Amino acid sequence: MSDSDDALPTPRTPDPDAPVCPAALVLTAAFEAPLDERRPWLERDEIAGALEVPGADTPIYLTEEGIAVTTTGIGKSDAATTVTALLAAPGLDLESAYVVSCGIAGSSPDTAALGSVAVADAVVDWDRKHRWDHGSSGSDSSAPGDDIGTADERPIDLLAYRPRDYVHRLEESVVDRALAAAGDVDPLEDDDALEYQREYPAAPQTGPTIERGTTVCGDEFWHGPRYAREVAWLCEAYGVGPYVTTQMEDAATATALERFGLRDRYLSVRAVSNYDRPAPGESVAESFDGDPASLALAIDNAARVGSAIVEALIEADPLGIGTDRSA
Repeated sequence: MSDSDDALPTPRTPDPDAPVCPAALVLTAAFEAPLDERRPWLERDEIAGALEVPGADTPIYLTEEGIAVTTTGIGKSDAATTVTALLAAPGLDLESAYVVSCGIAGSSPDTAALGSVAVADAVVDWDRKHRWDHGSSGSDSSAPGDDIGTADERPIDLLAYRPRDYVHRLEESVVDRALAAAGDVDPLEDDDALEYQREYPAAPQTGPTIERGTTVCGDEFWHGPRYAREVAWLCEAYGVGPYVTTQMEDAATATALERFGLRDRYLSVRAVSNYDRPAPGESVAESFDGDPASLALAIDNAARVGSAIVEALIEADPLGIGTDRSA
């Protein structure tokens, strides 16, 4: 489904004198195949209207249940720009809305089955760090090793100038309510995805589950065991290890919401579409894109579990922000 699809309403410009007040805002990153994370949301509910907000990636589609759905674009700069545009739009009032990033993510094969859905309780910014080339003396540099090494040798470190830790610890009551709702959902399974998963000896031998933990956000398309060890080290340094998922938008979204005083109602719900390293006998290049079956499974499970979470947040309103407003 695309923005030009005849089934979607024509977007209108928000009216500052009659602002739209959704009960929830769902943010997916992409809307084009094969990464169309938005499609299940638009197919799941009746779309009652649409808004065109300057600076946003795509129109906001409004369901009859008071849920706003849009895309941010892929990566931190796109996410920050879109979310800031939505927060600053005079005809859109998000004061009474829970905000949920929902889509696909990577994970370690040691952590979760493909298609598993993780609700984050912490969001780490992978790009805020030092990266050192200790083999360089100002001329030719040697190839870095595979180990994190000692403090004088490891290739990454926390920023020396760090006014704060670059990790967002999300509101516990919202995370707890989301996990309770997610626990009532049976994630879909796929035989082809499970067959691919079994190429990883350390991966679970069962189907998708619901997880809780840290998600790591970065603009770098890293892949492979060496970088995975660095990501794990950074999470441990912040006291939020081990990581469960990796993605490219959520630290930017959380930062934009924090600047507007609304981070407490934020959630990251991510389904595992691929592993962050190759299987035995597989090259990094061969494993980078994962498997089409696990990608499709993750997109469907993210929306399936995410929808239950959004409905539960609107009904329970754990922060008392007034989610009974309609779009």
